[in-house]
Amino acid sequence: MGINLLLRKEGIENIRKLDTMHINKIASFIAEKLCTSFPDLHLSQSELFIQISRLDMYVASMQDNASAKYVYGNNSIYFNENLDLNKMDIAAIHECIHYLQEFKDSKGNLVKLGLYDLNAETGIALNEAAVQLIAGRTSSSINFDTVTYYGMTFISESPEFYPIECALVSQMTYFTGEEALYFSTLYSSPMFERAFTSASTPDAFFEIEIELDKLLHIENELATLSQKLKYSESSLEKSRILQHQIESKKKSIRNLTIKIQNKIIENCFKKKFIKIDTFDDIREFENDLIEFKKYLITPENYTFYDTFCEQMKKDINFKKNQIIKYGTVIDIPKNYGAYLPMETSVKKMSKIQEIITTIKDFIFGE
Repeated sequence: MGINLLLRKEGIENIRKLDTMHINKIASFIAEKLCTSFPDLHLSQSELFIQISRLDMYVASMQDNASAKYVYGNNSIYFNENLDLNKMDIAAIHECIHYLQEFKDSKGNLVKLGLYDLNAETGIALNEAAVQLIAGRTSSSINFDTVTYYGMTFISESPEFYPIECALVSQMTYFTGEEALYFSTLYSSPMFERAFTSASTPDAFFEIEIELDKLLHIENELATLSQKLKYSESSLEKSRILQHQIESKKKSIRNLTIKIQNKIIENCFKKKFIKIDTFDDIREFENDLIEFKKYLITPENYTFYDTFCEQMKKDINFKKNQIIKYGTVIDIPKNYGAYLPMETSVKKMSKIQEIITTIKDFIFGE
């Protein structure tokens, strides 16, 4: 696709190219912000500056009034003509991060943008949410607002951009820590995928990744329908059809969001449960169940988490009784088999046999 056609498709009308002084000022600002905000990643401010300063930057007219857009087709970023370049907002930083994410193969073909695999066409929603979380963390003040979207209430640190996706990704990092996410996002590394797989099951990461992409796709469809309805001059009947389609999309977003959330909860907490061996582990686990409530996305009449916690209490008692009786955990409830690696299962059986033999020797004096 020609660059002019690509720009038109993105609703961009180029006005002028930024001079070297402005480019260097923007590069210096973003490099400093990233290094200051993420000291644990050990980023090099000088290397980031050099990398960003090589990016072609333009001032442009934006059809959708976006602050900025990165176009990887020509390795350029376009800033809204109304944006004060001396006061870069989070949306503009978001687009600059996309440039830093580029990972190319030996032939120079772009294959990954952070967590987004262009060949497989998976991970775009996960990547957008992760980039937004990074961009938001560069702000001098992070605000956590209680918001309601499509009948779902939750606490968001990104109420304007990808709020649902950011909330779900934050749930994932509750179990992995944030560093793996940030590192993978900036360096197109598999660290976050491995961390989440370790915290859940081998299939969970890929299922959630695909479902997040589907969620973003439905949101885009909803935005298109809403625009059609807003500017529609159609008959009342056609407007009703559009309204019905909009409500259907909102319901789909709500259902898919809760499906993803419940999958994160079930896979991660059950995987964490099988690692409990001591009373200290139990206290930490119980505290995690309480703390996670802050991350919940709650539609009306949402009962899954409360029901899940009640079942977990019963399963925790199962382990407590084993620790009291045997001094250690020798078994798990039957419904946890899927969360136990095969090699661990063998070790567990060996451990059980060893304890049984010890008890028999003690009782019968063998």
